Amino acid sequence: MKRNEATLEQWQELYEVTMRIRSLQPWEYLWDMDLVTLQIPEFEQPFFASVMGRNGECFAIAVMEGTDALLDFYRLADAEDIPPGQLIRYQNNMTCYFGDREELSSPEREIIKKLGLKFRGRNQWIFFRSFAPGYAPITLDQEQVVKLTRVFQELFMALKAYLENQIQVNFEKGQTLFRYFDPEQGLWFTTAGTMDKLFKKYRVPVVEDEILIKRLKGKKKTESELEIDTLYLNVVIDDSQFARPIMPVMLILADHKSGMLIDQEMLAPGDDNILAVLGSLISYIENFGKPKKVIVRDEGMAHLLLDLCKRVNIQVDIKGRLDAIDVFAEEFEKFNFE
Repeated sequence: MKRNEATLEQWQELYEVTMRIRSLQPWEYLWDMDLVTLQIPEFEQPFFASVMGRNGECFAIAVMEGTDALLDFYRLADAEDIPPGQLIRYQNNMTCYFGDREELSSPEREIIKKLGLKFRGRNQWIFFRSFAPGYAPITLDQEQVVKLTRVFQELFMALKAYLENQIQVNFEKGQTLFRYFDPEQGLWFTTAGTMDKLFKKYRVPVVEDEILIKRLKGKKKTESELEIDTLYLNVVIDDSQFARPIMPVMLILADHKSGMLIDQEMLAPGDDNILAVLGSLISYIENFGKPKKVIVRDEGMAHLLLDLCKRVNIQVDIKGRLDAIDVFAEEFEKFNFE
């Protein structure tokens, strides 16, 4: 699949607005959870911007498009129980970094060189990365460059208004700095806003084969406890059939107590993960009986199993760390880098 690259003029426009934002030094007065919400008429979904760097470490601006991406951002912020290598599944944003020269790839340095930009010192080099579940981080494509430029134009205006008008936003009470366009008045407004309650809409597949459900319900109940997860492997594969490098995902069914892997299957972007997940558990039940419980990493996987497990009377537990599966992941990574 061919990837469309941004033109030099499009990169120039993005760098120009980014340097205007940098001149406002937003990390000096915003924490990473002090969100800026941008409702831009030409886009269906709102954008949410998180400014990082007030702690003096990673200086960056992450932009999430839509509430699902924002909920993934919150999941990342509250992921102490999830191994670092598995956090990539929740990274769904475009991020602008203010870093060091050695952090940039050769193509990123080439863009800066062609633009005639000069950066010197630590946390001064500007570069951009796109994050999406199932894919390796990569520099922005043409569509993303154009989109982020538009978002950053309104982010700059929101931050400028916040400083100049001394807008009072109670971030700790869940407020957001909100910028929106009022079509009736034909004016842009920047004000304190209240974040609406956010609920992620999880898919709950329903097994319609009643004969299968009846057969599974009749299987003997065992004391086994299973773990199931779509495990992200710390490997990058550059395949021409995909527009960007992928990070392989392996569906794993494991015995929680013994640590033994029972079933595993490689999944590619675009594969039907629902069929794979349900098929793995159904196959286990038919061969070995109904487990006492199934342990999953997050709410997304729990909802995939909700209908099946409820109807055949299997308990589902959510734990950020999966003992058997994550030990396998650690061993795989160790083997891969030796």
